[in-house]
Amino acid sequence: MKLSELVCRTLLVVAVVESCGPPLTEPSSLDISGRWVTSDIIGTLSDVEIRITQLPNGTISGQWSASMFPINAPCPPDLGANPMGPVNGTNTVLEARLSLVGAGDFDGQVIDGETLRGSFVSCNNIYAIVFSFVGPLPPP
Repeated sequence: MKLSELVCRTLLVVAVVESCGPPLTEPSSLDISGRWVTSDIIGTLSDVEIRITQLPNGTISGQWSASMFPINAPCPPDLGANPMGPVNGTNTVLEARLSLVGAGDFDGQVIDGETLRGSFVSCNNIYAIVFSFVGPLPPP
């Protein structure tokens, strides 16, 4: 195959792929605002709940809370008896990325309006995790 044929075929494949949908970094059309919980254990954390709000640009902010055993474990450090902290991240066509500040980072997929599935990195360990939608945020 000549170089010109290879370039033409490559450009054709790129054009087809680009025309198949929105850019992967575009905000997802599915808003994941609300309360989410997981029964999965993340190292020393359990009963993790996130309360998040998604803006139209895909930016996410909110709060997380969990139970911890043993209390004051060395990793994640400095969370105390009632671990909690801010959540920030994004929800794009490609993925949902959430940073539970102080606990770790979630990277996953919005499966439907009821399920977030992915991995959670905490203390250099990777945990498979599924969050389930509990309901909307209570009014302020």
